[in-house]
Amino acid sequence: MVSLTQIVLGTTCDEVVLGNKIDNKALLFGTIGGTIPDLDVFIGPLFFKNEIDAMLFDRGFMHSILFAVLGAFLFG
Repeated sequence: MVSLTQIVLGTTCDEVVLGNKIDNKALLFGTIGGTIPDLDVFIGPLFFKNEIDAMLFDRGFMHSILFAVLGAFLFG
């Protein structure tokens, strides 16, 4: 999924679940939450000098269910 659709998906899910309870904060939280897993593109090159290994890191741990659970506690 490209970043734009990831942002739209996160924003839409927050708006559907939370609705008017938190007003426009749902849009902000959905945007941030939808973008966080894609930040591994910037983290991979810090750990790996080889570009292929950095690309393999992308869509790995940060897109897993384990990260979703741990990230919820970390960012919450």
